[in-house]
Amino acid sequence: MQTAACAARHASTNFAHEPALMLLRVLMRQCRAKARVEVFETCRLLLQDPRDGAQDYADALLRILSTALPKPPVIHELRAQERSFDENWLLALFAAIARDDRASASFLLRARLPMALRRPVGWLAGQLVLRMQAMTDGNPQD
Repeated sequence: MQTAACAARHASTNFAHEPALMLLRVLMRQCRAKARVEVFETCRLLLQDPRDGAQDYADALLRILSTALPKPPVIHELRAQERSFDENWLLALFAAIARDDRASASFLLRARLPMALRRPVGWLAGQLVLRMQAMTDGNPQD
């Protein structure tokens, strides 16, 4: 019985994240070929000149993660059936931020990032979550 309960919970979690996963894949797909950036300079520029679109924040987040993680994050193509570990980690981070669960967000950041990058990555993820929510809230299909 416990297995069935876990499977049902996992299925509902997959369903709840589907729009976010698709949006994440679209945004991250557009910034794969861009050059690496200096973390704090990027955050400073976005903080001083906030942009309305999610693309700038997705670009910065993926580019910083590419330098912070041992291997660049794996973001699958839009129609891929499976999720990568990196996609699951980002979705979990986004969900924790969206529900204002600071303990979970902090745990997720600490699990994969060096101390110096946790705060800027957390800030970028938070800004991206706000913009992704605005994009999905404005979409009448969701």
